[in-house]
Amino acid sequence: MGLNKLILVGNGFDLAHGLKTSYRNFIDWYFCEAFKEFCSRKSYSDALFELKNKYTGYTSIYKEQPNTFEEVLEFISFNTNQSIIYHSKFIRKLIEMFRENSWVDIERYYFQLLKSYFSNQNLDKRQEVSKLNSEFNYLIVKLTEYIDRINENLPSISKLELSGPFAEVFTKVNSVSEVKVLNFNYTDTVSAKGYLNDEDIIHIHGRASDRESNPIIFGYGDETDPIYQNIEDSGENIFLEHIKSFGYFRTNNYHRLLSYIDSRAYEVYIIGHSCGLSDRVLLNEIFENQNCKKIHIYYHRRIDGTDNFKEITQEISRHFKPQNKNSMRRKIVNKNRLDIIPQIL
Repeated sequence: MGLNKLILVGNGFDLAHGLKTSYRNFIDWYFCEAFKEFCSRKSYSDALFELKNKYTGYTSIYKEQPNTFEEVLEFISFNTNQSIIYHSKFIRKLIEMFRENSWVDIERYYFQLLKSYFSNQNLDKRQEVSKLNSEFNYLIVKLTEYIDRINENLPSISKLELSGPFAEVFTKVNSVSEVKVLNFNYTDTVSAKGYLNDEDIIHIHGRASDRESNPIIFGYGDETDPIYQNIEDSGENIFLEHIKSFGYFRTNNYHRLLSYIDSRAYEVYIIGHSCGLSDRVLLNEIFENQNCKKIHIYYHRRIDGTDNFKEITQEISRHFKPQNKNSMRRKIVNKNRLDIIPQIL
């Protein structure tokens, strides 16, 4: 009897299709759209920042639209008649981080801020966290708009080349086994490109195209963090608004997953998921389940020939309790030079 398959699909899967779904891509889009409105209306303002003209009626002059948030900020900084005003310390710091690093984990940074507010005795905690949550909610609205744009472009992109070991990932082992995708993305790439049918896809973090019945879950999921228990014990529910566990209760997605992994033995296939701490509780549930027999890692090979296989194994290790590290070593399948995620350039 063949094992069931549980395929964990993360953002690397969308990126492999040439989709601009990184957090940096989103921030670029957000600032460039704001700049377009600023140029046409002479001003722009939202919950997080505003672009302002020093003189009423002043018209922006530009040769071409910027493509990145850096280009927007550069244009504003070189024009003495214009300025950017941040309404949010959260977005201001995010932008600073993106200018210094090619990759920033927005969810993790949110949780770090949350913990710092909780531990600071000199703050009005409820006021600061309420403002942070409001700003985070607004960012989720903009992110959902951005994913809508990505979904609109799905018909024009190609499907990944299914060859070598990758060709068998989405197929059943035999007639009695099952295959499910646990989709951590908000996009419809898996179903739109025909990898699996909708009924075999669990959109664990919500779905932009069906946000009324499957709302976006954007937040943090490491309840093993030492400070988290103190946050829960404080009785302040405002600190828990964007903890992922509470988002899971809004749909049956989590219970569908549990029903599947508890039903019979399965193998995990990881495609484009970093297995970072923002999904720690969920991934621990999957990896340490007694029905989980193997963990296959499909990895990304970079242009310089290096890859992220080792980093993924290090992240997976963090989801096993210290007493279960031996189980981890038994489950993770050795690196295969052919287990590379195909890329559409």
